[in-house]
Amino acid sequence: MVIDASWLASHLDDENLVVIDSRGIMPFSFSHIKKAIPMDVKNVISTDENGSYLVIAPHVAEQIFTDLGIDDTKLVIIYGEYPDPSLARIVWTLIYYGHKNVKILDIGFENWLQSGYPVTKDFRSKNARSKSDRGFIARIQATERADAQFINEEKDKPEITIIDARTPQEHFQARIPGSILHNYEEGIGETGKMIKDVETLKQDFEKIGIAQDKQIICYCHSGIRAAHTYLQLKQAGFANVRLYDGSIIDWAKHKYPLR
Repeated sequence: MVIDASWLASHLDDENLVVIDSRGIMPFSFSHIKKAIPMDVKNVISTDENGSYLVIAPHVAEQIFTDLGIDDTKLVIIYGEYPDPSLARIVWTLIYYGHKNVKILDIGFENWLQSGYPVTKDFRSKNARSKSDRGFIARIQATERADAQFINEEKDKPEITIIDARTPQEHFQARIPGSILHNYEEGIGETGKMIKDVETLKQDFEKIGIAQDKQIICYCHSGIRAAHTYLQLKQAGFANVRLYDGSIIDWAKHKYPLR
């Protein structure tokens, strides 16, 4: 799930590479990685009538990602600012719609800058960019997502583990029954590393009783921090991981039980 900064710096001219900057248009306009395209996390969120942050519709995903030049031949690398988890929701959206070749940059942009890697202010506007000739095709990967009904029906089964990626204060105030607390910040590395190394992640999850053979579901308040925990689990080698994109907002609106 993670790609090394030195690798990216030496491959910025690769034709099959799409680089996405998740920091927002203002910091992007001051400075960004060469070839990067700005994308706000809001672009991959559909806010429903209950205020839940749900995944965008397939046709919307196809339009957005095709406009970014993404198709199934492209390696997509997404970077952000340490320790903002927003980039993870963009990554998850691509995975949910079937794009397997997507990575996050191992360091935040400030660390990229401090390391002396190349930056620019140049920007190709949307009209100046080439759309993908092949186009992005949304292929829903249903096993990457959980909704409220699925969790309510499955939560008491022994093969299910539900992880709350919020803070301890939020967890103890109101949580999905049976969920295990693992603040997403626990999986972020030091000195600007966007995610801990594989072995450390494995040890951290093992300490709180998260087993490789379980079906794991991650949630938080609105599905952004939980998306980062989802990536941490994937990075650590967990195969059966789902994101509850609606998270606690959606759960509460459905009036399912809280502890």
